[in-house]
Amino acid sequence: MTAREASAVVCYSGSIMTKRAGVTTKISVSLSRSDLASLKKRAKRLYDGNVSAVISELAADAALLEGMHELVGWLGGPSLTDRERKEIDREWSSPTRAPKRSRKNRAA
Repeated sequence: MTAREASAVVCYSGSIMTKRAGVTTKISVSLSRSDLASLKKRAKRLYDGNVSAVISELAADAALLEGMHELVGWLGGPSLTDRERKEIDREWSSPTRAPKRSRKNRAA
């Protein structure tokens, strides 16, 4: 590649992405490097590297959670506080012990 060809490539500021009118909205987000790495890893595993598909999946999950939250409110039931939720998460994530077996006394 000549210097002139290289400068032509560098100077291009247009988008090479095709527009999909009415289907999607382009956004800009800031993420930690580890969060972005997680998104890319999931995208590679499930969506042939399509990070937008992962974000769409997460948005659908968020909509589901919001719907559940609204349902609980509509039913008049109390929602868990963050402290209560963390306590339950801690209980469920702690290792469980196998139940102790009872010993039967053997007569000799």
